[in-house]
Amino acid sequence: MRLDLAFSRAFAAFEYGGPLGDAIVRMKHGDRPELARRLGRLLAATLARALEEGGGDAPADAIVPVPLHPRKLRRRGFNQALELALAAQGRLRAVVAERRTRAPPPVERRLLLRVKDTRELGRHGPAARRSEVRGAFAVTDRRRVEGRCLVVVDDVMTTGATLGACAETLMRAGAREVRVVALARA
Repeated sequence: MRLDLAFSRAFAAFEYGGPLGDAIVRMKHGDRPELARRLGRLLAATLARALEEGGGDAPADAIVPVPLHPRKLRRRGFNQALELALAAQGRLRAVVAERRTRAPPPVERRLLLRVKDTRELGRHGPAARRSEVRGAFAVTDRRRVEGRCLVVVDDVMTTGATLGACAETLMRAGAREVRVVALARA
């Protein structure tokens, strides 16, 4: 079955499983935000490729972490996608200082909101995942989206439903291009 997703390209640093899979589960469900910062450094090289290569005509303008619904954010205490994005961006800034290359774009913390409190999608199939995330996201300021190339970051990409819903929301708000990056691909 072919899915039409709104993003132009997808990047993943690793295949999901083994010790990495265990670390991701501990990070998200074991109250371990420091793991997100460590894992984010592992994401830096892949994020750099997505920011520069992407397949588009120009480098990306901003990094957009997949948001959590406020209720889930309160329960978890941190947004793992935001922490991964910030750690990866921090690692890229260090590399830029060494190599004197172009600085990475900013992390847009509040450009995209999760307005629907979706249930955990871990054990659901592609159709159920797409249905659950339909209408789950909203843009806070269209002017900060219009004509820009954005890179959306998440921890795990399974079917692409969540990242696809984020990309669709950003494209409808006027983004020129949306690329997606995940720490791991299931």
